[in-house]
Amino acid sequence: MKPFASATIVSSPWIIRRLSAADIDARWLDDFQRRQEVTLVYRGAPGDRRIVAESFIDDWLADERRVLCLELAAMADAGRVWAAMDGESLAGFAAISPEPLGPDGEYRQLKELQVDARWRGRGLGRELMRQCMAGGKAMGARRLYISSHSAIETVSFYERCGCVPARWLHRPQVELEPFDWQMECDLAHQ
Repeated sequence: MKPFASATIVSSPWIIRRLSAADIDARWLDDFQRRQEVTLVYRGAPGDRRIVAESFIDDWLADERRVLCLELAAMADAGRVWAAMDGESLAGFAAISPEPLGPDGEYRQLKELQVDARWRGRGLGRELMRQCMAGGKAMGARRLYISSHSAIETVSFYERCGCVPARWLHRPQVELEPFDWQMECDLAHQ
């Protein structure tokens, strides 16, 4: 992996760095283990949330990885993209879109927060979320908008980070991912 062009945040046992577009090439995610075995998901509205048995494997195909790399590179300089490194290996990454959202422009969207399967359960996701909260505030946001995978583990992670059901819905995102759980994080208390 090539050296990073931007600032470094040290957090043992990994190093989290903010990336520039130059840090992300088309093969950046080739070795990343995204695979998630899903057995239970949330369905319904926030006030009528139900757990439903739905078994599937969530992973990215090679083409999806390439497209995501292009999207991350495109938002890295104007937005925020971080990589958590374990030596030369990518352990996790997160990204916030630069575009203001919501009626008053108070939101920024958390576009990605991914932890490699080999690193899950060690606190890396929480550390990446802290970076996203600080990054969102630095971008002038009052809230992060999160379109969370509906797997109960994923929604529970965001809830433990202080996220709640979204008060405002970003309709294009809801149409793109109709089964996602729409959440938000108030940055004023972070």
